[in-house]
Amino acid sequence: MTEIERKFKELNKKNEKVLILYFTAGFPSFEKSIEIIKRSIEKGADIIEIGIPFSDPIADGPIIQYTSAKALENGINVDDCFEIAKILKNEKNIPYLFMTYYNPVYKYGIERFADRCVECGISGLIIPDLPYEESYEVLKILKERNLNLIYFLTPFTSEKRMKKIIKKANGFIYFISIAGVTGPREEFDSEIINSLKKVKEMTEIPVALGFGISNRNQIKAIKEYVDGVIVGSFFLKKIIDGKIEELENLISEFKEELKI
Repeated sequence: MTEIERKFKELNKKNEKVLILYFTAGFPSFEKSIEIIKRSIEKGADIIEIGIPFSDPIADGPIIQYTSAKALENGINVDDCFEIAKILKNEKNIPYLFMTYYNPVYKYGIERFADRCVECGISGLIIPDLPYEESYEVLKILKERNLNLIYFLTPFTSEKRMKKIIKKANGFIYFISIAGVTGPREEFDSEIINSLKKVKEMTEIPVALGFGISNRNQIKAIKEYVDGVIVGSFFLKKIIDGKIEELENLISEFKEELKI
């Protein structure tokens, strides 16, 4: 069992859903990104996604694009991201994921990248531009190191393809709530619950819903059908606006809402 799988199991026994938060490494600075993530964990974050800044983040909306661009302007590189992960893991021992695109992993060297993940306390990878059909090499290398490769499903994934992805899925399934890129939305499409029910009937692997979560009412509406939620852009906007105290209060509120 991987560290991520243990976390879902642990919170399930407590009748809690998992709160996964995304932060861009090096935004607003190397030091401040570490400080904000640590404070977010203290307020209730269960798993942290560390976004590796990339120049062409095709799955990300304007908020994450902005934070990635600023981090790159600050000179943040892949090795800095590993250093951030290592510092965080030593101080706050929870599961950490890298959210990255395939190009940085490939250029770094897949095995070398995976070894550094182990060294720095990263538990798995999310690679949105790596299709399921082309993921076998990465999956094999990560599995050899007891790391997770997180796969995506959407309301538009065909049942045939869904079954194939679920067969290889590990850690948890990242269920994308909307068509489009990341960014806050006020509400979900009414069909999202039917899609989640279908996935939950097909697998016992935990399912976490992401893209567009920005308020407690959304969490209240879907928490019965998921094992966790993922929040990124909504909280990053608070950091952009300098509203760190508001960010911390909202994390506590979201975590409270995730209790059954």
